[in-house]
Amino acid sequence: MPTYAVVTAAPADRVLTALQSSKLGGYLYPGTDRAGGTALLFDPPRPRFGRISRGRLIDPAWRLAVELKTATWLLEAGDGGAGATACYAGGSYDSIGWAEDWTPPEDPAAREADLRGWHECCAKVAAKAGLPDVHALGAIRNDPAPDGTRTSSEELLRSLCALVGAPDTVVGQSLFCQAGPAGRDFTRFEAKGR
Repeated sequence: MPTYAVVTAAPADRVLTALQSSKLGGYLYPGTDRAGGTALLFDPPRPRFGRISRGRLIDPAWRLAVELKTATWLLEAGDGGAGATACYAGGSYDSIGWAEDWTPPEDPAAREADLRGWHECCAKVAAKAGLPDVHALGAIRNDPAPDGTRTSSEELLRSLCALVGAPDTVVGQSLFCQAGPAGRDFTRFEAKGR
């Protein structure tokens, strides 16, 4: 199921205040006792010249991180796998991804080097995002099991939500593909910064 959503560990009241300058409307899901933080489904950005650039896809999460002065995570999933873009309070961002058909190298030395590179990359992203355990992000992987099964894109993104301290309600949801959120506890917010 496609996903285009944003999650953050920030509480809903802070997020609603930060959304006052948002250029896009959407839906907000407040955290619960089980999962704090906030989850959002933004309305799709309008295409320019027939397409939506990568920057325009990241922009709502990036602007929210800058307004909140805390990290936000843009979650995306489609046919080819899943990805997460960590947007930082300082205005920069980094992306990581999980290809649906990725297979580790067969050569043990190459496999070890690949794993080391993944963990180093994830540790840098986690540290910049302020996650308490910088090594936990690197543990979210979709290596194939001996029987050929692998962790699904939705499971990967749900694991990331748990790590970040945000609700996973928006995983498997995208306003590119549906008119509104699945669930009744969402609150609509309108674009105000246009």
